[in-house]
Amino acid sequence: MSIKIISLDMFQTLVNLDRSTMGMWSAILGDDCSEDQANSYQAWLLEHYYEIAGQMRDEGQFLLTKEIYRQCFTRLFATHNIRFAPEQALDILVREHKQAELYEETGDFIRYILGKYQVCIVSDTDQDMLPVFYTRYPIRLFASETYKSYKNDHSNRLFQQLTAHYNVQPAEIIHIGDTASDVLGAKRAGIQACWLNRLSAPWTLGNHTDPDFIIQNLNDARAFL
Repeated sequence: MSIKIISLDMFQTLVNLDRSTMGMWSAILGDDCSEDQANSYQAWLLEHYYEIAGQMRDEGQFLLTKEIYRQCFTRLFATHNIRFAPEQALDILVREHKQAELYEETGDFIRYILGKYQVCIVSDTDQDMLPVFYTRYPIRLFASETYKSYKNDHSNRLFQQLTAHYNVQPAEIIHIGDTASDVLGAKRAGIQACWLNRLSAPWTLGNHTDPDFIIQNLNDARAFL
């Protein structure tokens, strides 16, 4: 069945958050913050994020992404005795998300697929955390904040709404993203799943959940689009 719709994840797919890590933690910890410190605190922050988000999924509940991160900062600062307001840290994180840089191939790839397909973005985030570059293109947004659903949660509503909006067969859609939730949520909805694996990591979730395609950068997708 031919592809009619291309769905794209945002963070770590179209834009690179890694480059903002140092800036965010320097703003929180001070100018003497080292790169190793920034990377360590970022890793701990993400551990808290996945723990809280996973708990919400398991319990069938929903929290805004900003609220999850506020709780993450609260836990992290208490554990490491960091004297900094979680709300202020959240403001910095939101700013860094909005200002995240595009990957080198993102602009050319978007222009390429827009010439052939309808394109949308499906993102587990609040709308005011998103970079605004996508608004320059005819790209529809499906954000977790709008549908009160995360990718691959109990309802999988994000991907169901995607299929319903375009009124096509799920197999006529391909979703490209960098996380397991991108792959598992898409496949649960019958959507073709492309795992963007920039770091050449192994897929460890079993053969029955294998992505339909694996690429290392967005331009690799041109081979099957």
